[in-house]
Amino acid sequence: MDIQTEILTEIKEEGKEITIYLTRGTRITGKIEAFDQFTILLDVAGEKQLIFKHAISTIVIDM
Repeated sequence: MDIQTEILTEIKEEGKEITIYLTRGTRITGKIEAFDQFTILLDVAGEKQLIFKHAISTIVIDM
């Protein structure tokens, strides 16, 4: 298992909120519902958002 998978799995299991910054500058905050090799599915205020990993600049884990 690679470091990305380990971190995303831990965040998902603990139900932590994350903030994702996209390469175009958009900020999205939510909880990870699922992820795979290419995407992350976030629950954002009760709505699902599918984010392609190639569009992500930074992920911040909200403590």
